[in-house]
Amino acid sequence: MRHRLVLPLLLIFAGSLLLYGCGGGSSSARTHGIGTMNIRLTDTPIDLSNVQSINITLTSVAIFPEDEQEIEGDIENEMNEMEEGKPIILLDHPATFDLMQLMGGITTLLTSGQVPAGEYHLIRLEVSSATLVFKDGTTMSLTLASNSVDIPIEVEVKVGTEHTITLDFDAAASIQVDQTGSGTFILRPVVKEVD
Repeated sequence: MRHRLVLPLLLIFAGSLLLYGCGGGSSSARTHGIGTMNIRLTDTPIDLSNVQSINITLTSVAIFPEDEQEIEGDIENEMNEMEEGKPIILLDHPATFDLMQLMGGITTLLTSGQVPAGEYHLIRLEVSSATLVFKDGTTMSLTLASNSVDIPIEVEVKVGTEHTITLDFDAAASIQVDQTGSGTFILRPVVKEVD
């Protein structure tokens, strides 16, 4: 009699486990795995006929995921450290770019890296220095009005795909003459995503 009860109970238990494993849960609200994010840099032309180079040194590039998304799935050990809503650092060492070489539609790779699949809403650039090099060989350091600039974005990185964003570091709008009459230049970074 006991054996007749045990077998049906085991079948019911196994069936419920199978249903639990296959169903339930909002899988559409979750993301799995990783994709690749490429960030490129360009510049809008500037009218500085006596300037040879505009050198900008960046020390950090970070991308911020949407706060409400959940990141999980088959992500390697280093990716597991990336918590929900926390910035993902794609560049963490100084890199210098000459904006004069990035005009007329020319772009260069700023940074690239793997990120958890999901939606991202912000890129933050950290600027450590900026220098003008004039055609006569003299240089002038720009005074930084701010060391960081936030660029709003709306990007969805899908599993196994590669997504590229191009940023326009607008030197014409960013470089301003100090209004005190000292003749120095100020850098107020104006950066936007190129459509």
